[in-house]
Amino acid sequence: MAEYSWRRRATKHFGVVWVPYAEVGIQRSNGRFQAFALQVDSGAVVSLLRRSVADLLEIKLESGREVELATIGGGKTRAHVHELPSRFDGGMQLTVPYAIADTEDVPNLLGRCGVFDVLQVDFDASLEQTRVTGPWLDENDRRIWRFLLETDRYILDRKRWSSHPLAGRADEAAGILVRRGAQVMAAIAGLLKLHRGFECPPLIRSLLELSMQLEFLLKDPEERAQDYLDFEHVTRYKQVQALVKAPVGTIARTIAYSPDRLSGEPRLKRNYDRVRARFARGKSQTWPSWYCMTVRDLDKTVGRLPEYNFWYKLCSGWAHGDPFQSREQQLVKPPAVLIASICYYARMLLQIAEAKQILLTNEQYEVLRECEQGVT
Repeated sequence: MAEYSWRRRATKHFGVVWVPYAEVGIQRSNGRFQAFALQVDSGAVVSLLRRSVADLLEIKLESGREVELATIGGGKTRAHVHELPSRFDGGMQLTVPYAIADTEDVPNLLGRCGVFDVLQVDFDASLEQTRVTGPWLDENDRRIWRFLLETDRYILDRKRWSSHPLAGRADEAAGILVRRGAQVMAAIAGLLKLHRGFECPPLIRSLLELSMQLEFLLKDPEERAQDYLDFEHVTRYKQVQALVKAPVGTIARTIAYSPDRLSGEPRLKRNYDRVRARFARGKSQTWPSWYCMTVRDLDKTVGRLPEYNFWYKLCSGWAHGDPFQSREQQLVKPPAVLIASICYYARMLLQIAEAKQILLTNEQYEVLRECEQGVT
């Protein structure tokens, strides 16, 4: 990843503004790279260089293809296009077309052609920084990813979802699980875009468990959905008790000493007492999850124990700093992250489409099934 700080530049009408720049090495005729500070301009079709750059690079200006570039104000600039090897920080190298003008009266710009369609360029206003990285999806993965998102929108369409209701409160429970799956997928995509695949194993583990929970819920949707939703009362009560008994930090103290506690705490206790017996684990404890078993037993119940023994344990070892997993890099490479995450989210979409009897096209069904079998 290459990171370049923005620079402050004075303008005629708008005062001092931040301008994104990138340090780009352009190859000279002798094979060495000459560094240039280029203003990053996503509105420019092609990168532009001043006339003097040709001399610095020791290339003959007129040997390039002649073009006429139009400016925003309607003016014309004559230039010659040269395909020049270019290098970014982090070792990224590619050949970029540059229009070298026959005048000095132009800025040095990094435009779209050969750059934005090959690399990923991100503008970070918070850090006043431009990041340049390689693509996070190849052509085949991009096709699958887009198809998955399109199928996601199709299945979760509000009108289509409501027209195929499940029994009881199963629609509500299943909707929460699937939406959480979509959030985790979005988080994984965000990390992969930043080339931070090493942060994804805990999220893969989360997707795996969400898919198992949904599969377990849909085997008896009406009764299990009620358990899933009622478990909220257990979680709320335990969280508040932990906060008010030993308030640590501003948030905890605010809750502990809130005037609303007098009315809220008894209500939470009543709801907790009402549902507690269903989640009891011995005389004085409750299960930490609504399905009242360990994750291993959950996976065994839905027939996914081999996946638990491999993927769940693998991701757990990474999350917990296992010395072996922390050195093993295969799990966090983009292909492995994509295969695992797409698999489990595709499985959730298939489960909900089949349970709600949402009619899929042959292509939608086949692609989801192919994705779902990626780690099995």
